[in-house]
Amino acid sequence: MVDFPDVLDDLMMAQQPIFKKSKELFGYELLFRGQDSQNANVSDGEMATSQVLVNLCIGITQLETQLRKPFFINMTTNLMLSDAFFPIDPDTVYIEILEGQQLTPQFIDAVKNWRQAGYRFVLDDYQFDKEYENLLPWVSIVKIDVLITPPQNYSAKIRDLKAKGLILVAEKVEDQAMFDYCHQLGFDLFQGYFLQKPEIIKGKKIDSAAQSAITLLNALEDKDIGIDVITSMVSQNPTLSFQLLRILKSPVSGIPRKIESIKEAVIFLGLVQLKRWALLITLTSTSKQPKALFKILLTRARCCQLIAESDNKALSDSAFMTGLMSGIDALFAMEKTLLLNQIALSQEVMDAILKSEGSLGNYLQKTIYVEKQEWSKIQKIDPIERVQLNRHFLDAMLWANNIVKHLN
Repeated sequence: MVDFPDVLDDLMMAQQPIFKKSKELFGYELLFRGQDSQNANVSDGEMATSQVLVNLCIGITQLETQLRKPFFINMTTNLMLSDAFFPIDPDTVYIEILEGQQLTPQFIDAVKNWRQAGYRFVLDDYQFDKEYENLLPWVSIVKIDVLITPPQNYSAKIRDLKAKGLILVAEKVEDQAMFDYCHQLGFDLFQGYFLQKPEIIKGKKIDSAAQSAITLLNALEDKDIGIDVITSMVSQNPTLSFQLLRILKSPVSGIPRKIESIKEAVIFLGLVQLKRWALLITLTSTSKQPKALFKILLTRARCCQLIAESDNKALSDSAFMTGLMSGIDALFAMEKTLLLNQIALSQEVMDAILKSEGSLGNYLQKTIYVEKQEWSKIQKIDPIERVQLNRHFLDAMLWANNIVKHLN
């Protein structure tokens, strides 16, 4: 088990637990936090929600075990209608419909469609407005803010909600007396400062590969685009590759799969899911990526692939993955083992990167010998193979230069 270092100090989000009557943990509400750890300060709802989702699945935190609990996420109208927020396994999430939502026919249809697809909805800050009654059949949980909607004034209506089979959450529970009263009224779940204040979650944010994600998103609009084209686009950006592998590793994706190659990752994630994640990555992009480091990693990956094509073509995709991920620690300024444990890599690729084992490890070692100009080690390679290795590395450099030009 790798200890998380002090580098995991970015402000990711806040979480507030939701408890059962027994005060056992039921799940967490995830809350946006920007620069201010104590307050949300949301100016752009779409950005805030997208940032929480991307930090949750692509960022690196100590939340892995907690994510196996259901979590609650606030959702804005535009994201509800766009479907961008649904790359997440429905068994892990409750989607909160915010108070003040305009209940247009299009919005209600969107809720119906996603409910039928297995997603569960929560009506937040319900104040017994008749306008929302048409939405109740598609909702699993109703949250009542007991400060602004005192439950003693609505006991009959609360019983009506219970009779419909809805789960009730008392939120803003501030003391034992309110907890006991809501318990007697039949509330199922409880949230508030009396139980626990929001806890700040820190970790390491993974900057988004903006231009690559935008290009990928545009390409995915073509219904006839092939898997090989998409694989090539993803492979050309180490950050985007890492992010997609991180998604596959995350408990919220529902795809517990070890991956041998970028192509396999694209196939398992699926083009629809890939499009959704590309949209989220684009929404949360904030900075440019270091192109010089890209060039090194792309050269290394391509050289490993070319060596494999000469030696054992069946390993070519895995060899590219090995080279690409071998320097990911430099890209994110984090310890290598920690990073690699966060993504869905096969054991063969892991062993090649960390232990230089197997054919993949051999390809990687030879590539790095040339990259670092370790002449004493290069001289020990068979002369014919050495000439071929140098040619592969030169071809890989030219290929990487061409890719980086397009990134610029």
